[in-house]
Amino acid sequence: MTPSVLIGGTLSLDTLEHGDVVNRVANRVADRVVHRDVPGGSALYAAAAARLWMPVQVTGTVGTDFPLAVLDLPGVDRAAVEVLTGPTFRWHARYTDHGAHRTTISRERGVAEGRLPPVGFPSAPHAMLLGSTHPLVQQHVLAHVRERMQRQWPATPLVALDSMAHWWANESATLRALLPHVHLLFVDDEELALATDGRGTVDMLHDLGPAMVVVKHGARGATLYRRGARAVAVAACPVAQVADTTGAGDAFAGALVAVLASGAAPHDHTALRMAAAVAACAVEGVGVDRLRSLTSGEVAARARA
Repeated sequence: MTPSVLIGGTLSLDTLEHGDVVNRVANRVADRVVHRDVPGGSALYAAAAARLWMPVQVTGTVGTDFPLAVLDLPGVDRAAVEVLTGPTFRWHARYTDHGAHRTTISRERGVAEGRLPPVGFPSAPHAMLLGSTHPLVQQHVLAHVRERMQRQWPATPLVALDSMAHWWANESATLRALLPHVHLLFVDDEELALATDGRGTVDMLHDLGPAMVVVKHGARGATLYRRGARAVAVAACPVAQVADTTGAGDAFAGALVAVLASGAAPHDHTALRMAAAVAACAVEGVGVDRLRSLTSGEVAARARA
């Protein structure tokens, strides 16, 4: 059976405002740029990154206005993406400080409101990423996979979970209930503080279940903590011009899960470098434009550099 990674999360149409896009050729700040109806969501960014190392199965719910062709990438199976009559989840965000700060203007859940995604996955995943979405959706996907594992699949997949500060602040109990079943947890610095009651101690998260915790520091890189081992840190890869930072963390998570599950990296530092290289490439385009054309050779070259 070909190893694959199952990715759940949001699939959305985004409005992205950038108020200080730097034109490095003219050495000036351009006028506000607004991109509308950009296909996005945590599942899309993660899948576009992970498919460079492993076949990907994507699950989620979209409306009839979502361009499914954006998921037609080599190695990506969208058979479990549900299409319902009505509007796709829409998210509107405004960025400042060259993408470093983001304000959510609006969220319109559309057909995804209160919906649990389909779970008829055609094959057993060797890894799964519960991408950033409502923890009840993550719980639903994980429970179904665990049930099928017990009934018909022999191996337990690498289970990774990513979230966001909003859910740690408002659904902390549900997230914590998932952690005993999670091997790899992604948090950023704000989420780490929320998840540990302000203490910022990664050992507290290890005690809840995950043997690996990755703390994403945005433009400052990332650190991987394995239970009982020395932490491994990498800096972010330099980017000549940032076009859009949306989904960089999701692409990083998708890449790291696939690299670890496929055995493509000899050690954690190399795996982190490869994931950081993907995240750097992701911000060079709007939405998943850059990720769609990215190759594993480009990632490897950038990680080495």
